[in-house]
Order: sequence, then C-alpha cells, then structure tokens
Amino acid sequence: MSDDTSGSTGRFGLPQAPGGLCLLQDLLNTAGMAVAPVPDLLDDETTARSWIDASLRTWGEQTGQTPPRIAVSSRDLPALRALRGHVRDWLTGEAEDRTPHPLTAGISFRHGRLAYEPQGNGAVAVASLVHLEALLASHTGTFTRLKTCMNPACGVAFYDMSRNSTRVWHDMKTCGNVMNLRASRARRRGTAAP
Repeated sequence: MSDDTSGSTGRFGLPQAPGGLCLLQDLLNTAGMAVAPVPDLLDDETTARSWIDASLRTWGEQTGQTPPRIAVSSRDLPALRALRGHVRDWLTGEAEDRTPHPLTAGISFRHGRLAYEPQGNGAVAVASLVHLEALLASHTGTFTRLKTCMNPACGVAFYDMSRNSTRVWHDMKTCGNVMNLRASRARRRGTAAP
C-alpha cells in the first residue's frame, strides 16, 4: 500500500486502502476538523484540484492503471461535498440509499487486462469512479474494512487491517485512549451516584 503524504489521507499519517478503495478513503479524508487545524480540501477550487490530482495519482499506483485527468471547478465543489457525505453515510450506516447512481465509464482491454476510466469531467466523473470502486470493493470484500474513526470529533477514514476487522479508532493513541478514558470516567461517575 502506498503512503503518499500529498493526498488527504497522507496528512493524517495513515496508509492508503488497497486498490481503488484508496479513492473513497481519500475523498472522505478531504473533510476538515473543527477541533484541529485541518482544513476542508473541498472548500475551494485550488485545494480541490490539488486533492483530485494527488488522489488520482495514488489511485493509478494502487490499481496499476493510467490515472484519468479530471478537471474540477468551483461549480463541482457542492456535488463533491455531497458525494463525500453520501460515502460517509454508507460506511456509518447513517442512511439507507436505494437511489441508483449512474456510472459513466469506459472499459477497454489493454496489455492483457481490462481497464476502466470515468468519462466526462468534474464531479460527475469523480462520482462515477467512486461508485465504480465502491462496487468493486463490495464484491472483493474490502469495502467493509474501510471505516471512519468512532471519535465524533475526528471521523478520519482508515482501512482496518486487523485480522477480525474490529478496529473502531483511526489511531489508538490519539482517539482510542481519549474515548476509552472518557467512557471509563463516565462509568465511574455512574457507579458513584446513589
């Protein structure tokens, strides 16, 4: 797995999810944090362009494909933020989504293997590639290992490499210990009350 620190996942010091699932993880990790100096990478066109370029480079490395060139503009930002929320809802189970999402992608046979790439540009092309990668990951069983940190102040997306896939914190030191300490204190307060 790549540890590209130029993408949104790299800024949290986390390894990339395998294969094309890295694109979903990177999309989720564009979100900012109110409790830390972490900006939202989809707030303006410049950071969004840098993010998509870095993310597609990583996607190409992870999938062995040539990264597509997708141009995003300020008009795409609301749709990209909505896509991020949509994917987060899938992972957290916050909302059921029975709406079919159209994919606009081309499939070709190159160098002895099938290759795919989104067609079009902007948020539509990003959404097509994200939905395609989510579908592929769900069929390989890797989708359920992409998770968001259970610390409500964090929410960083990570790939759970534990044997039984039971991790709930992106990092035990920064989020797990804090949340476990809070829970322990709350339990002690609850037992001390008459």
